[in-house]
Amino acid sequence: MSAAGIEGDDEAYLKRDATDEPEFLVEQRAWAKDIERIAPDLLTYEITSEPTIGDDGEATAMVRVTWNTPNWQGDDRELNIRVRFVEEDGVWKFGGRDWLERDAEGLRVLHANGAGFLAREAAKFWPEVKAHVEEGFETTLDHPQVVKLYPSMRELQFSIFPAYAEPLGGWNEPGESIKMLGRQTSPEGFKTVLAHEYGHALTFAMGGPDIEIAIERAHAMPWWLLEGTAELASSEYNRGIERARRAVAQWHKNGELPEWDEIANFYETDPRKYRYVYTQGMHFAAYIAETYGRSELNRMLRTMMQGATLDAASREVFGLSFDELDRDWEASISRDQ
Repeated sequence: MSAAGIEGDDEAYLKRDATDEPEFLVEQRAWAKDIERIAPDLLTYEITSEPTIGDDGEATAMVRVTWNTPNWQGDDRELNIRVRFVEEDGVWKFGGRDWLERDAEGLRVLHANGAGFLAREAAKFWPEVKAHVEEGFETTLDHPQVVKLYPSMRELQFSIFPAYAEPLGGWNEPGESIKMLGRQTSPEGFKTVLAHEYGHALTFAMGGPDIEIAIERAHAMPWWLLEGTAELASSEYNRGIERARRAVAQWHKNGELPEWDEIANFYETDPRKYRYVYTQGMHFAAYIAETYGRSELNRMLRTMMQGATLDAASREVFGLSFDELDRDWEASISRDQ
């Protein structure tokens, strides 16, 4: 795995991954695909304790992971975690962190030692958050949602891909678990992140059951639209829409609103413009929901997750080109000032 990572050989890396947890396997495929983009300069996995085999036939051991990437300016990064190994066809394969688990109706919470309280909080908040977000997106899942609570920012970043360096509180991609930073926070803060990420999960579910197709179509959607609708899902808990209206009005007044293309691609957006992705995107999503109805916003998302471009979806749902829809949105900002 170390050699494959450094060589950027995603196929060789994936051959060492266990296949018993579907979310983990999808996450590892995304992880491995990204090493083609930015291969690590350094990547080592060292077993640092004697492996033990449990009653379930799985083995666990402490592993030290050390890595560095060309985009990282600091010292080598390191993790010491207990991981699981699963025997498949006579070969022990890497199964990721050895999680503790707490289940609730429609939910699996995987967490590290010391995060039991947050796992209980997640299970407690889940019925409320689930109902609220599903009502907004008019969509449900046909399987339990997996949530993983990571004990550190470093491990959360590494779980996404080794070159990930920006701070974050949550993450979700098609077919993956909801990943969250497992730290003490207010109930509203926890619900905000959980609702945001579950909004992503329901958007991705609109693409149908084929994960590879859902990934392709989700990545074709503008980043600002994905984040804007997820922010709309969580605004119930942090009054984010009120702040978005004030911020966008000020940016519009000062001529600071970026063009949509500048914030459309996750990999190409200038980190200094990330705030526009979320705030400007939410303002636009709220405008659509308030002007045409939330069902029409959902229809736009569903149409794009079925393969339509932004302009094609705009024409089909609203009878307007996206440029016309954009001009109407901007005119609404002027009217509200």
